[in-house]
This record gives sequence, structure tokens and C-alpha cells, in this order.
Amino acid sequence: MEISLNNGFKMPMMGLGVAGMRKDEIKDIITNAIQIGYRHFDCAADYKNEAEVGEALAEALESGLVKREELFITSKLWNSDHGHVVEACKDSLKKLQLQYLDLYLVHFPIPTKHTVKPAVNQIETHPYFQRESLVRFCQKHEICVTAHTPLGGAAVNPQVFGSIYNVIQDPLLEKVANKYGRSPAQIALRWGIQRNTVVIPKSSKLKRLEENFQVFDFELKQEDMDLIKNIDKKYRTNLISTVAWGIDIYA
Repeated sequence: MEISLNNGFKMPMMGLGVAGMRKDEIKDIITNAIQIGYRHFDCAADYKNEAEVGEALAEALESGLVKREELFITSKLWNSDHGHVVEACKDSLKKLQLQYLDLYLVHFPIPTKHTVKPAVNQIETHPYFQRESLVRFCQKHEICVTAHTPLGGAAVNPQVFGSIYNVIQDPLLEKVANKYGRSPAQIALRWGIQRNTVVIPKSSKLKRLEENFQVFDFELKQEDMDLIKNIDKKYRTNLISTVAWGIDIYA
């Protein structure tokens, strides 16, 4: 399943985030993900693993496992590189062993004047942090929303993300999951997709990679979408800027 961007290109609505992945595991993770059906990979210079991702992609392309035109590869401009965007992009391309990126994002919303309408706005959004007004604003202006941390930070790393809530342990999500014979994570991801947002969960475990991708063969009823809307806690779990830098960039 893909979504059309305002520049005419199409983006897979399910992707795999590679932040925090161990370098010695990336090759197997990327290979397994491609075999499962993932075609969208969300990378960044700041993840410090573009070279390893590049090696995995190069091997997959060389072996014929996938074609470059079938992939959608994202990378991101780090905060300190705003003065030399072209050079930073070329560095990411070199490490990823690619001739082009499908999407290049500004990683964090630091004060910078931009005059080009973005095709994508990647934000944290999940059932506990739904951000309905921002999602609607972006969609009204034909800006695709990509949901990073779509399962909430506690599902990934509570120490880093500072989360006290675990989205996928929510009683309502568990109830809906039982109704459809799915996992709470699958319900949260399907909810995101039915909001017309792209979701990029992260996992290094084969079982989770498979489970997360199995969300295209069912659809949530509107009554269940409405129920999930009611569990919004307006709770941001990605507090990395506060934890690492001591600065609340979202204030």
C-alpha cells in the first residue's frame, strides 16, 4: 500500500526505522525485512549506521533480492549540517551506496528559514499522542505525515524515551486486538494507516518484523477507530532532545 506525495512520487505506507540498530545485526535485519516485503527504510546521518545499511542494501540489490526502483530510502539532515546541505546529502549517499534518495528530511525542527513546501512531515504520533489538529493541517495542505515511534516510546526504549505509558499494553487496544484476532501493536499500526499516515515501526526481531507488516489484510471498523480516538493522552514519548541536550525543542 502506497500514498501519493505532493511531488508526484509514491511512498510505501509501512516502513522500517533503523535508529538504534546494532551494526552487527543490520545486514540480517534489512535482508529479512526485504524478504518479508518491506520496501521503505527510514535512515539518518545521526543514527551512525548508514554505512552498514548501505552494505546491506548493496548486497540485496546485487543479489537480485530487490530492485532499486522498488525501494524507498529516506535519510535526514542533521542539525549541524544546515549550512552545507548538499555536502551532507552526498555523504549520506556515499555511505548508503546509493545514487539518489527518495526522501531527504530535516531531522529536527531547529529555527531555519525554508521556502520549499515539504512533501513529508515526520512526527511522533500514536494512539497516546494523536496530534489530530497537526495531522489534519498537514493533510489539508497535501503534506504527508509519517509517524515515527508509532507504537510509543516504551515499546522501544523506556530509558531513552522517558515513557511511563506503554501504548501496546493499553486495555482498549488489547480489547480491540482480541476482537480482530490481532496483536495490540498491529491494531495501533493499522489505526495509523487508516488515518492516512505512513508508519515506520522499528524492530530487530524477525517475529516482530513479520507481525508489524501483517496489517494490510484487515480493516478497523469506524466504531473502533472512534474508540481509539478516545484514549489520546497527548503524551509525547520521544524526549530525546530533553534527555540528551537538556533542551525542550518542542516547547
